[in-house]
Amino acid sequence: MTSINLIRTVAGLIAALLLTQPGCAESRQEPTTDNATASPVVDGGVRGTVLETMNSGGYSYVLVETEQDRRWLAVPQTVVQVGDTIQASQGMPMPDFESKSLNRSFDIVYFLGGLENLSAPAVPENRSTGALPSGHPSIDGSSEIPPADIDVAELKSGQNIAYVHANKSTLAGQQISLRGEVVKYNANILGWNFIHIQDGSGDVADGSNDLTVTSKAATVVGETLVVTGTIILNKDFGYGYTFPVMMEGASLTASDEPDDAI
Repeated sequence: MTSINLIRTVAGLIAALLLTQPGCAESRQEPTTDNATASPVVDGGVRGTVLETMNSGGYSYVLVETEQDRRWLAVPQTVVQVGDTIQASQGMPMPDFESKSLNRSFDIVYFLGGLENLSAPAVPENRSTGALPSGHPSIDGSSEIPPADIDVAELKSGQNIAYVHANKSTLAGQQISLRGEVVKYNANILGWNFIHIQDGSGDVADGSNDLTVTSKAATVVGETLVVTGTIILNKDFGYGYTFPVMMEGASLTASDEPDDAI
């Protein structure tokens, strides 16, 4: 072999070796998928960038900048970092919410069962069931309401709150009127005001002394009302709030006088 051929052979071997080393050969990059835009925004949902996050009381409070606004979300504690892109449903708005565990008040917080972190989409299998955190204003039944000495005259003889519970299957889908005293009131939840009324009938132990009413009208605790609305059964609002019986879409009329009973 001539010296020129030897040089050519050695040069070829060196070139071949160099091409097999990382970074030396021209690489072909496979198209990558941007996780932050891979999945569509859920109907009626929001997508945005995390500006701030904090964990407390088993929940993550996340400040998100969306195309429309900046909003605080609260979800069962999850892994999320500043700069992540998330998407979520609208959730349950809670205005003037005070977190006792954070010792902080928020103008409004949207409570959710969870969110989708598009920057790190793997979700732990042991995600929380979505119960609301301690200190959250509850909308559920009378078990949290201390027993009160209430004696409200029936609007129609024999028809009171205990009667509704005892005859709920027959009354389902029907519009009725009752008189009761407001013992609990939560305004502007899922677009409705949630009102608990009692009239002195029923049993605290099984909750038949209390009726949940939803209405667009406002009231205050201690007011005696005539409520007129439709009885519905097994209403599930999510977040652990299911009502075996309630009155929906009620009109409210102040009624401190018992002499209008039928």
